[in-house]
Order: sequence, then structure tokens, then C-alpha cells
Amino acid sequence: MHQILLGHLVEQISPAWLHLLTEEERTKDIVLRHGVEQVNEEDVKEIMEAVISEKADNTLYH
Repeated sequence: MHQILLGHLVEQISPAWLHLLTEEERTKDIVLRHGVEQVNEEDVKEIMEAVISEKADNTLYH
């Protein structure tokens, strides 16, 4: 298992997508079962979607 910040993972795999994340999302710890070497762009996309969705679920609208 390998732990990495989401921002670092995105920088390594899909740096063009980094601007889509907030600072809070970039500093989210991600645990990778098989290390960074096994992660592809589709995996990063799914992880980013999950983190962004998690944050949106906690947002209160007035």
C-alpha cells in the first residue's frame, strides 16, 4: 500500500487536471493498493470524481 496526496498523484499522472481541484482536495490523502506505477489517467479521473463528490455532499445550500 502507498499513501500519497491527491495533488501529487494528479501532478504525476495528469498534470493538466490539477487546476480542477481546490487546495483542500489537493491535500486529501489517497491510499493506493498497488502503488503509483499501476495508476493510469482513468484511475485518476475516478479518484478525482470521488473526492469532488464527497466534498459536494457536505456542502449546504441556502
